[in-house]
Amino acid sequence: MRNFVISLLCMGLLIGIWAFFDSYSNSKIDSYKEELETNIIKTVELGDWDKASHDFDDLSQDWHQYKKRAEFFLDTQTINDVDYSIAKAKYYIKAQDVSNSSGELSCLEEQLTFLHYNESLAPGNIF
Repeated sequence: MRNFVISLLCMGLLIGIWAFFDSYSNSKIDSYKEELETNIIKTVELGDWDKASHDFDDLSQDWHQYKKRAEFFLDTQTINDVDYSIAKAKYYIKAQDVSNSSGELSCLEEQLTFLHYNESLAPGNIF
């Protein structure tokens, strides 16, 4: 009976940690999407390249901090795909290319949407 109780406590601890990360991940990804949609993409479309570059660098640095935690819970391939999009968008902004920059930033926004959705605890992802 003692082993059963210990197993239940361990399972509860794992589920609790996952639930905490799920909530944290949801808020972080929502903030990234909001920043992309309301700030960075509009700045790129207006041609304010210095502000776009600065804001995107801030988002990129924050992403790399988040990624260190997310690697324990999320699919590595999906995280790498987001990294590739960040790298491409960074250099499109640096090259001041409006169409490629806004396209890659929109793609990045969609990847972030699916990153959390595909890894969340939902019946569709379990079965």
